[in-house]
Amino acid sequence: MRNSKIKKTVATKSVAKPRQRIAIVDSQPTCRIGLSHYIKKLGRWEIAWASSTAEEAMDKMSKEQPDLLILEIELHGKDGLEFIKHLRPLYPELRILVHSSHHEEFYAERCIRAGATGYFHKMEPMGRFEKAVETVLAGELFLNSRITRQAIETLAGRNAKNGFDSSHVHGLTDRELEILQLIAKGHSCQDTADKLHISPRTVQVHRNNIRLKIGLDSALQLHAYAMRFCQDEDCGHCG
Repeated sequence: MRNSKIKKTVATKSVAKPRQRIAIVDSQPTCRIGLSHYIKKLGRWEIAWASSTAEEAMDKMSKEQPDLLILEIELHGKDGLEFIKHLRPLYPELRILVHSSHHEEFYAERCIRAGATGYFHKMEPMGRFEKAVETVLAGELFLNSRITRQAIETLAGRNAKNGFDSSHVHGLTDRELEILQLIAKGHSCQDTADKLHISPRTVQVHRNNIRLKIGLDSALQLHAYAMRFCQDEDCGHCG
């Protein structure tokens, strides 16, 4: 009788639910290392792997699929937004939490539309990070409450911020928004073409489309608008 009780206890322990596994994709080593240490310290989840590019992540994903992918959308090579769109049909059960330095006002909605389940800004207090991971792993949407409020205000037509009319930015495509940001960083047409693996002529077409959508008269005005946009976005990088 005693032996059967021991066997039952061992069997109960053996079916303990394994910890969910998290992968990290970020081009900044300090971000990858810091986030890995923080998650391990929480003691609730395990780190599956980390990578610096979407291409490297795809290779690792084919060998070991995590439960959650934490992703910075600005990557070397394939852009993070495009990477999310690429992953979604291949791994429909994968949860994706964007962890980025880009302002949620312009990127959160795009990331969610692309297939992400949440957006957590790198300047947010890390005390809220555990809740973000918890929420996304549960299959629920995680967004900053301020962003939710701004989305409602945008729908109501009250989307001007600090005197800077950013409403036209919401009408840009993902690629156009990416190019606007590269303009703000001083990238030439050729630099942008090299980074995005498209022709300089295609970049110029995108630039003209951006200028027309925003309602600007010249390339100089477009550059000034891009610079102001980046300042308003408060772009920053980890590390």
